[in-house]
Amino acid sequence: MTVSLVKYDGSLDSIRSAIDLCRGFEKLGRSHSVLVKPNNCFRHNTMPPYGMVTTTAIVEGVVQLLLEHGCRDISIGEGSIINIFDELDPYTRRGFRGTGVDRVARKYGIRLVDFNQGPFREVDLGGIRVRVAREALKTDFLINLPVLKTHFQTKVSLGFKNLKGCLSPDSKKRFHTSKRLDRLISLLNENIRSDLVLIDGIYMLEKGPETLAGTAYRKNLMIAGTDVLECDVVGATILGVDPAEIDYLTDFAGRHNLSLDVSGIETVGESLESLREELEWRFEPDKELLGPTKITGLSAPHPGQTLCSACGATLALALSMLGKDNPETDFGGAELYYGLALRAEALRKEGAGSLPARIFLYGDCAIRNNKSLLKTVSEAAPRDPGDSGAPRTATVVSIRGCPPTLTRTLLLLMKSLLGRPGMARMLFIRTLKLIGIKLRLYREVFPGWERYRSEGFDMSHFR
Repeated sequence: MTVSLVKYDGSLDSIRSAIDLCRGFEKLGRSHSVLVKPNNCFRHNTMPPYGMVTTTAIVEGVVQLLLEHGCRDISIGEGSIINIFDELDPYTRRGFRGTGVDRVARKYGIRLVDFNQGPFREVDLGGIRVRVAREALKTDFLINLPVLKTHFQTKVSLGFKNLKGCLSPDSKKRFHTSKRLDRLISLLNENIRSDLVLIDGIYMLEKGPETLAGTAYRKNLMIAGTDVLECDVVGATILGVDPAEIDYLTDFAGRHNLSLDVSGIETVGESLESLREELEWRFEPDKELLGPTKITGLSAPHPGQTLCSACGATLALALSMLGKDNPETDFGGAELYYGLALRAEALRKEGAGSLPARIFLYGDCAIRNNKSLLKTVSEAAPRDPGDSGAPRTATVVSIRGCPPTLTRTLLLLMKSLLGRPGMARMLFIRTLKLIGIKLRLYREVFPGWERYRSEGFDMSHFR
């Protein structure tokens, strides 16, 4: 098969070239039902969308070419992260509005599908049963439109991982809590077939999945092909990540006796070598989210793969707000644990080591997996010289929710870390900002976002 590498020049012809060079519509019949699956994972009215979600420029271009081809049964589907804000409006619809996808749908008479709403079909993935949006399984032709980005849990997020958005909300969480994230992503791609993959590299993102910790760059590239493995191998290579180190690719290739050697893939268009980057995928949440505001004394270690996207997105936003509103504050040695991190087990191994002043268990998974924490902390705590003999203990704060809402997260962090005066101050600041945002008099800008005001970043790609 062939993977095309085409520079995006703002024209429909450049998108047409990317698809034609890989013969992307060769097996597409005019009477086929077509499902377009962009990466529209998060409601981001404030957050810069560059490299984070598929540009509407690419979505609209693909729709136009489908109509030119004679297709009439076209849908655009996604299932965005839910329960971050205390709002009832469906998150996927907010994402479609925030990127302008809803405008494309109205303009061309395209149906929008919220995968979170179902209906679903149950699928067995190596003994783990998950629910997949029926639309993704029954369509005649699925067009997979991911973004070109590295990812802090899976190293890259391209065509394979983009299909995770076809899962029900509870199944997305199960991918993480099963501790088999890479294997399940691989198996999912055996059950949902991508007939055409077009990786949107107008912008690429380093340290994704979002622009709170990640950094976007203008790339003006499209990677297209009819084989999702080949497209992901080429995309990973361009990002500077060895495909052989991406576990879901090695799992899939191993079971199907396929190669991950990019030199064996036929590429046309731009030179692959000239497009290679060296982007980082690792990041430490406390350094990336709190470091720019010189916050100290609050540890948020790398979460591994058991932290689901909803908890990760909410916590990242809460920490960014906490840091911005309280610059150069020392929180005195607090620790955050999330996903299936076992702080209780760590304390058993550490024995009589020093304890943090506060331990936060963030989300129901962390709370459920650390039920013995209070007892363990007490047993592991060293005795202070001259004390009454009672062991010193840490304060354990449970932030409940699946995921915890942004409001609950902020309130408990403020209450525990700032005290009453600091909490009152931050509540006042946040209230004023919220009113300003609602009245469109204020736009939140976090550290690093100033770069997106430069000429290389164009919001018209999302309108």
